[in-house]
Amino acid sequence: MMNARFSIMTHSGVPAFRPRSPRVSFVIPHSSFHSPSRSGFTLVEIVISLTIIIVIAAASVPMFRGIRDEQLARAPVSELVHLAKEARLRAMKEKRPYQVAFYSGGFVASRYFSPYLQLSELTTFMQEVESGSFRMNPNADDNDSDLDGGAGETPKTDLPLAPTAPKLDDNWEEHYDLPTDVQYSIKFWHDLEETYIEGEMVKLWVFQPSGICQPLKLHLQSQSATFDVEFGALTADITREVIDLK
Repeated sequence: MMNARFSIMTHSGVPAFRPRSPRVSFVIPHSSFHSPSRSGFTLVEIVISLTIIIVIAAASVPMFRGIRDEQLARAPVSELVHLAKEARLRAMKEKRPYQVAFYSGGFVASRYFSPYLQLSELTTFMQEVESGSFRMNPNADDNDSDLDGGAGETPKTDLPLAPTAPKLDDNWEEHYDLPTDVQYSIKFWHDLEETYIEGEMVKLWVFQPSGICQPLKLHLQSQSATFDVEFGALTADITREVIDLK
């Protein structure tokens, strides 16, 4: 059978319908063409970036310097917090009072001696601890006789013994020497006015076996800063602090 091809002619002899040539489409991979982009920075952009960095750095230097100055000026307060925490923990652990002694040269944390502790006694104790020449038993006299009436002897009994008491360190002490330009005063809750620590004066901040101490206000002044700090009675934490950097 032969295929017949028909075309309809118009009056002008032009075919009314022409066969349309097939459309050819090409799929071009996306990676073969890229939009033009810059690789690098112009001189103006570099100058602007460097200017921003310099401005930020110039603004940051005084801030970091201020933080460093504050840390240095606050060192006595930080040391007092450390000594108070350590004395309080030892008082609760050993079930006996401990103290922080304030004197013109700084702070000393140790076991509780006497409410009438003199600077000479405190200085002697610190020197003995420093040299290691102290008596191991603070209740012993010069002849090393025990004044506790046999307290050092091992009890003889068939009954079950009580739990072993914690080992006592009668000669423990930590101290902090104030910078020469620092002056300070303290005020306990029962004081009518603050007391400047100077000369031969010694003031005691006592921590009871329960961990309780007297609320304390500290005013500390140096050439670079002034601190007003309040310590709480239960934990010896700072409850209020005012800083004035000069």
